[in-house]
Amino acid sequence: MKSLLKTEPGAGNLRLQEVAIPEPGNKEVRVKVSYAGICGTDLHIYVDEGYPTKPPVIIGHELSGTIDKNGKDADKYRIGEKVVSETYYHTCGVCGYCRTGHENLCADRLSIGSGVNGAFAEYVVVPEKNIHTIPENISLKEAALCEPLACCVQAVYEFANLLPEDFVIVTGPGAIGLLCLEIIKTIGCKCIVIGTEKDKDRLRLAEALDADLTFVDTDASLQQRILEMTGGYGADCAFECSGAGAAINFCVNAVKKGATIVQVGLTGKPVAIDANTITLKELTFQGTFAQKWEWWDKALALMAGGRLKLNELITDVLPLDNWEEGFNRSLNNEGFKIMLKP
Repeated sequence: MKSLLKTEPGAGNLRLQEVAIPEPGNKEVRVKVSYAGICGTDLHIYVDEGYPTKPPVIIGHELSGTIDKNGKDADKYRIGEKVVSETYYHTCGVCGYCRTGHENLCADRLSIGSGVNGAFAEYVVVPEKNIHTIPENISLKEAALCEPLACCVQAVYEFANLLPEDFVIVTGPGAIGLLCLEIIKTIGCKCIVIGTEKDKDRLRLAEALDADLTFVDTDASLQQRILEMTGGYGADCAFECSGAGAAINFCVNAVKKGATIVQVGLTGKPVAIDANTITLKELTFQGTFAQKWEWWDKALALMAGGRLKLNELITDVLPLDNWEEGFNRSLNNEGFKIMLKP
């Protein structure tokens, strides 16, 4: 089958090549991939910005598809059923993290697309327990957004404690930032989205997705404007989705005392943070990594409920042969979510 491999460590080193079609093992299923989204993690792997990967490995982890073959003792799903899959291929199951429902933090975690072969291929093998059926009213293309949506559902629902009418900042209007925006708006919050000059098209989409206001850049005058809009206090919460040091520090200065900043975006490298202001303002600086199993059902329920505009986030679908175009456009912030169709 055709697949996109990270052949060895280092920048680049992605190659399209033929490999054997995988066979599902005990309690595993094989999924025929319909769509696979290019994620920021894939870009970090491509440019070698420190994301843990075990080459040679087929990358890609945001997928939708159909059950193609069941392994021994895997009988929950029928052949041809439309599904999505959680990303963790292996966790130890016995460490303190696994036993308290935090498999995303397991030191032995291996994920499809980085630790084991992933979804930028015609077929991918995953544990049967990772599979979720796609709701009838959701297309396979839309369903490929379920993995990033589950990440955002965790960020918003688990870590932010938002209330209706809270004033919320989202920095970084990429796919993750805009999915966070859509979830935040279902709660009834006021939400502003902030990007750079390169993000003007993305900010226009944020407005179409019901952002209350959008702004370019994070200068001191914008901080002052946020203070004026919040009675002199600052925002109740911020979701930092860009991974940029300047945006992180903007959030630190733009939220009110006692607020929470949820760091969703990966920085790819160490950045300097104004820890003194975090202390003086008694801020909670909360990281969120991937997602736990319970947020997949919530993400699918949100999709099925019809309150999210998903197709607007999908800029283009390219054949796997055109992976380089998709990666370069994503690196250059051209469009929103670009998907590959093996």
